[in-house]
Order: sequence, then C-alpha cells, then structure tokens
Amino acid sequence: MSKKPTKSNSKKPANKIVIMFGLDKDRKPRGARFTGENEALLAKAAAAMGFRLAVPVTKKHFEVANKLPAGKIHATGSGLVPVVDQPLYDQIISLVGGEPGAISTPLPKSSAQLAPGHLVIAQATVEDGWWPAIIIKRSSDAVTLKWRDFPSEPEIVRPVSALALLNTD
Repeated sequence: MSKKPTKSNSKKPANKIVIMFGLDKDRKPRGARFTGENEALLAKAAAAMGFRLAVPVTKKHFEVANKLPAGKIHATGSGLVPVVDQPLYDQIISLVGGEPGAISTPLPKSSAQLAPGHLVIAQATVEDGWWPAIIIKRSSDAVTLKWRDFPSEPEIVRPVSALALLNTD
C-alpha cells in the first residue's frame, strides 16, 4: 500500500498585485496595477515619479485595484502609469490613506532608517526561509512585521539586526 503524500507547509506566494498611483506634474491622477513584477523596480519607478505603491489585501482593495489599467514596467512616461478618472483615484486614496503627492523612498538605505511601512526581507523559520515583510512598528532594536505575501498570517517580531534590506541601487 502506498503512503499518501503529505502537504508541505512551505509558503508559496501568489502572483502578487501592486498598484502605483499619484499625481503627475500637471496634477492629473495616474494609476496602474502591476501583477508579478519586481517590487524593487516598481519602488524605484514610484520614487522617481513621486508616486506611491500599495498592495491590495481585502476583497474591497482587489475590486478597486482591478478597475485600474495594467501598468507596463518597461514603458516610459505616461505608458508606465496612465491617467485615471478622479473618482477612481479618490477611491484609492480613501482606501490607502495619507496625503496625495510626492513621498519618500520606500526602500531604506540602512537599518537606522527602518520605519513603519518599509519593505524588508525577514526569516520566517529555518525551514520556510526568507520572505518580504512590511514593518508595522519599530522600537530601538526590534520591529513588528506583517508578511507582505501572506497578510492573514500573524504579525511577528524580529530584531533589526536580523533583517535584510532590499537593494536601493
């Protein structure tokens, strides 16, 4: 008799959606959704344009994100993040929060710059390896993290010294 295969508990990320949005130099609202793209590359593009990034996690977030046109990471100018209707842009702002306009870079250059909202790489377990996580809280020597690709997982606490930063070059 053959043995039934056991399910692995290792985490496998889904094809993740990231939205990029902001006001262009003429104050026109722009927005796009990117599926399965390199997040570090998206972060650089967003920082260069003064746009923001967000990751949908709830059903409502996905409903709004799916109304956005697909972004083209290899396009330039208006092809990267097209103009969207003001009501749709307002919906995004109301879900994400914060003020519209230019933001600081989402990728810290050193552990001293780590703050809530920053994306880092953290070890889940020795067996599960390292995964992208978002800083929720920071004390002087530890951070509370939420797994970026697994938002339903509980928050974890890790020492600042145990985190990996994403390449900002």
